[in-house]
Amino acid sequence: MKTDWKKLGFIVHKGDDKDPGPDGTLTREQGNQLWIVSGNPTPSTTRPDTRVRTVGDLKQQQAIMLSRDLIVVKPALAQPGAWLTLHVSPTATLKLGADGVSGGDTLALEEVEGGLTPALQAKAPYLAGYKLLQIRAADRAKLPTALSGQLAVSSVLPGGKVLDATGVQTAWALDDLYAYAGPLGVTWQGNKPTVRLWAPTAQDVKLHVSRPDGTQERTLPMTRDTQGVWTASGDQSWKGLAYRFEVRVFAPSTGNIETNLVTDPYSVALTRNSTHSVFADLSDNSQKPAGWNALKKPALRSFADLSFYELHLRDFSAADASVPAAERGTYLAFTRPGSDGMTHLRALAGAGLKAVHLLPTFDIATINEDKGQWQTPGDLTQFGPNSEEQQKAVNAVKDADAYNWGYDPYHSMVPEGSYAVNPAERTKEYRQMVMSLNAAGLRVVQDVVFNHTAASGQAERSVLDKIVPGYYHRLNVNGGVENSTCCSNTATEHTMMRRLMVDTLVLMAREYKVDGFRFDLMGHHMVADMQAARRALDALTPAKDGVDGKQIYLYGEGWDFGEVQGNRRGANATQLNLYGAGIGTFNDRVRDALRGGSPFGGLQEQGVATGLATVPNGQAGNDSAEKWGQLADLVKLGLAGNLRDYRFTDHSGKPVTGGQLRYGDAPAGYAASPRETINYASAHDNQTLWDAVLLKTPANMNSAARVRFQNLAHSYLLLGQGLPFVPAGDELLRSKSFDTDSYNSGDWFNALDWTGHTNGFGKGLPPAEKNEANWALYRTLLGDAALKVTPADITRASDHFRELLRVRSSSSLFRLDTAAQVQQSLSFLPAPTGVIAMKLSGGVSATNPYRDLLVIFNGSADAVTLNDASASGMKLHPVLAASSDPIVRTSKVSGTQASVPALTTAVFVR
Repeated sequence: MKTDWKKLGFIVHKGDDKDPGPDGTLTREQGNQLWIVSGNPTPSTTRPDTRVRTVGDLKQQQAIMLSRDLIVVKPALAQPGAWLTLHVSPTATLKLGADGVSGGDTLALEEVEGGLTPALQAKAPYLAGYKLLQIRAADRAKLPTALSGQLAVSSVLPGGKVLDATGVQTAWALDDLYAYAGPLGVTWQGNKPTVRLWAPTAQDVKLHVSRPDGTQERTLPMTRDTQGVWTASGDQSWKGLAYRFEVRVFAPSTGNIETNLVTDPYSVALTRNSTHSVFADLSDNSQKPAGWNALKKPALRSFADLSFYELHLRDFSAADASVPAAERGTYLAFTRPGSDGMTHLRALAGAGLKAVHLLPTFDIATINEDKGQWQTPGDLTQFGPNSEEQQKAVNAVKDADAYNWGYDPYHSMVPEGSYAVNPAERTKEYRQMVMSLNAAGLRVVQDVVFNHTAASGQAERSVLDKIVPGYYHRLNVNGGVENSTCCSNTATEHTMMRRLMVDTLVLMAREYKVDGFRFDLMGHHMVADMQAARRALDALTPAKDGVDGKQIYLYGEGWDFGEVQGNRRGANATQLNLYGAGIGTFNDRVRDALRGGSPFGGLQEQGVATGLATVPNGQAGNDSAEKWGQLADLVKLGLAGNLRDYRFTDHSGKPVTGGQLRYGDAPAGYAASPRETINYASAHDNQTLWDAVLLKTPANMNSAARVRFQNLAHSYLLLGQGLPFVPAGDELLRSKSFDTDSYNSGDWFNALDWTGHTNGFGKGLPPAEKNEANWALYRTLLGDAALKVTPADITRASDHFRELLRVRSSSSLFRLDTAAQVQQSLSFLPAPTGVIAMKLSGGVSATNPYRDLLVIFNGSADAVTLNDASASGMKLHPVLAASSDPIVRTSKVSGTQASVPALTTAVFVR
């Protein structure tokens, strides 16, 4: 293995079949050898003794507790006449031999007639068909004590034949016995702190208190209450000191009683690199910038008014020479009102942008907070625009530089220290950033990641699993941690994991005055989780909490995949399941229809905003008018807020609803109101919009025409119902040199240039890890000097974006609140291939000066004239009549005819 290896994935086969079955991994911490026994999915890091044939595996956890006294098992384990036993050992000394399980004590089990009740099946749909067992009444009082040790279930026939033996998953039993609603973490009574840790299965917990550098450490006892909460109280001298918990607990991942020294999952402050939690009081004036308590939020009439600008914190200022060097890539860069970046954000806010969405800014596991240890790739400007050398240099230091998107959460309630000028003052600096963005007229949305943690088990950066092993993470039917999200998936369906998520949101809203939350892979949470979050935030009031929780917006990725797909773990928070919840989900339907193809294929496949059928690029299928019509239906639905019940006429002339229109195997429309739809054409994931335009438009097209295609895509987003979402720099023709996943590609591929002189194109071939298969295509494009944009191109795109924001802001008809309003006010006019014509009508009011609006999106290569009686008396919107684009200014209405130039969006008003 290479010297810096971290994890090896493996699959073992017997002929064409996987044996023992699941794909496996070996981590560096486990050692350098791994042994597999046929039929046994649990690997061993030492050679196993195969001389004695045993049945079962205590390292697996195939028995699953659904409550304090109910356990489900596979049907084969509960055969008629079998003796069913729950084995318990506080010292983890259970052994599996030829005669079954030995050691410890036993509790009798009996099968429950009728199996799982409807309520239990709803709780765990993936366990349908399992047999239900119950601890006998005489033994139930022993269970709380038993849960702090090793558990196993065995099944033995009267003649002594062992049918099976397995470990036990206990999370739902812990919920039943120990769910807790009181304070956790550090609370203050005056200057005196009390710290509490929920650890119901721990055999002992001690508190280690030290100086922040770890010296002068002393160990103190903690007391346990009946809910499994361990408590210790201190005095005022503890303020500013560091602490950790010493937890002695049985860990199923190792099969041993482990003693873990671990930080507090409810930490509100940390030492550098998160080695220790810190006793901190966020209400101290020393933690607050001047004016914090009196902070006023930018006004928000309705969630329908929101628009989002997705921004990675380091990208914002890492290359901004107008920011002092020490503040680049930090929270404090936002406090420089005269910087190029803040000047740009203020201009966007002035035009109507409502919110900045920050990629993760909680404590991140993979960025070293000791800036003195950061490595850089060196001077890369010497290499050509399509060279392999830049990505080689970036890759060599990618895990030792300052850069990562941060979707690897470590401690959710603490701001990331590497983004602070002084990590010890990260709370104050974060609050300064929020104040500065609010002062610029922008609300602040925080990207949150509760669907997984950076690590689990006994791994170095594991926190939750070292405190209550097997509880916080979602386990498969064998007891392994699910990792469909790429890391260790959490189980927010468990009460205390859901509580940790909700408590974090409430803390960030109260203490950091965050205005909204975007949930990473939200579909891996349950609908009930999101409803709990909504209720908790709605309960916050200005008088009681300093914030209005009802003004805090929630949205996220409603994708349906992995172990939760198809409601297998209950109703998960997907696009379809969140109908009517008032929570937004990203609309991939309009994304794919505008761009063409999808993030998973169709790299040069054209869409409605990239020339499909109107300016075909020569690739097969890109000249299809029928395909344009199908995608145009998805775009029209997106313009109508992607409403499930919106009624309109499709491209074939057939009346349809949004829910009847198809997107692959799923309904296209899924939202109950416009606020539930996030319309976007690009995000931090996958290629930027400009890179997509370069890939999909004809090779002989000039940059000015390509800019008009990009502007066309933004027109559909900003002039439609639903909430528009744009990643930072898209309006500046941002390129990442085709990098499809720049999460760890460093400043070289990610930094923004707010001056508008460059856009990131031609930085070399993107990193091989995710892009090498397409290097042949990228090499040609990156080496083509004609594809470089000019500052004038960037200015035109930026001007257009701000103009559209002003148009959107000019009338609330672009920002309707309800499905009924959309159905009543929005309709489409007949139009030729390449053109979509949308009409909006409503009463004149304080928020709408126009009785009628006609928007014509002309994505064709020729000017278009539409003849419709509704155009009579209209004129070009005043913002566009004064546009910096001379082409759009030629749009006009004459009688009943509305004329719009090629590759142009025009808005007419009456």
